[in-house]
Amino acid sequence: MSSKKVVTVVSDLHVGSSLGLCPTSGMILGEGGIYMPSRFQLEIGRAFELFFSIHVKQINRGAKKRILVLNGDLIEGNHHNTVALASNNIEVQEAAAITLLQPVVKEFDQVFVVRGTEAHVGPGAQSDERIAKALGATPLEEGQNSWWQLWLDVDGMIFNIAHHLGTTSSAAYESSAVMRELVAALVEAGQWQQAMPDVMVRSHRHRFIELAIPKVDGKIHAVVTPSFQLRTPFVERLDRFRQPHIGGVCFVVESGKCQIQEKLFPMKIGTPVVV
Repeated sequence: MSSKKVVTVVSDLHVGSSLGLCPTSGMILGEGGIYMPSRFQLEIGRAFELFFSIHVKQINRGAKKRILVLNGDLIEGNHHNTVALASNNIEVQEAAAITLLQPVVKEFDQVFVVRGTEAHVGPGAQSDERIAKALGATPLEEGQNSWWQLWLDVDGMIFNIAHHLGTTSSAAYESSAVMRELVAALVEAGQWQQAMPDVMVRSHRHRFIELAIPKVDGKIHAVVTPSFQLRTPFVERLDRFRQPHIGGVCFVVESGKCQIQEKLFPMKIGTPVVV
């Protein structure tokens, strides 16, 4: 029997944003109204469907255990006076996220939800917690269904998964916050003789990056996951060219090693207007 175990991580779905994921059937609003996804939302929705139905399905084939981690910011929320919303009703956003995720979680043996940014998912990440409960996500001993930090032991391969990470407006410094996170973990591990994670996973920035540094028995990996949200008005103010990365990441653990398999779906920067 195969010893392969697969940890799939997706994050930053931002359901409720007019630039985030939306069910193809639309979002049910109050008083009988309905919000239908734009052509751009249909495009990232198709990427979401292809990621799970083809990429993840193929990698999960023959796995001893299939684990899904939803790494925060499952809805957009109502923040910073934004108007880029399908609905500012939080219950509507949460219901749409559950509609999207319920068919997905059925294909996994275990599901975890990690809490995202309070600006998006409310004080104490209430929305991520409610969605986690509705999906039957694995709870903490204390009873909550979502985690601020998730530590996983996958056949001796230690994962540390959390949502937050520093951001940058410069592509030249995209690795800086990731290295700071690695160094902080190394300092704490050395100072208190704690185990150093073999794989660190972060999200929040909507840009995939993978770093690895050597250690005595292999490597320490640090990965920032892509997202399922297009450029927002806030991003347009900060940067005109860099696009968010759309997709997710699978971590294949087998024979004491971890193979990282990301899947990114390119999005066009823009089409010139012919005049």
